[in-house]
Amino acid sequence: MTTIDPRVMADLRALQAGGSPNFLSDLIDIFLKEQAQHLSNLRRAFDDRDASALERVAHTMKGSCGNLGARDLSNVCSELQTVARSEDWPRAESLVLQIERDSTSVEAELGAEKSRKC
Repeated sequence: MTTIDPRVMADLRALQAGGSPNFLSDLIDIFLKEQAQHLSNLRRAFDDRDASALERVAHTMKGSCGNLGARDLSNVCSELQTVARSEDWPRAESLVLQIERDSTSVEAELGAEKSRKC
């Protein structure tokens, strides 16, 4: 199952071809490094029942996932933003767990993408 939109990867590779040979590889590295911190912050915000922090982290993750073509994960993060605003903690828990699970697949696919000699 593909978790990354191949059109987004093609567009990013096209930008890379314009003279920045490590562009996509660097972008993936930055995403992977930041994603670990985002997931930690997400879990902490949820555990602390800090709706404002949860909304902020979900918003940040939504953007970074969308930028690399992880559309489904970006959509779940968007939904979590809304749920955080309403402080629906049972639904938030379900979404946080889904984000944690889905992030593993996204990270693996981006790692494979990077190994294709970005």
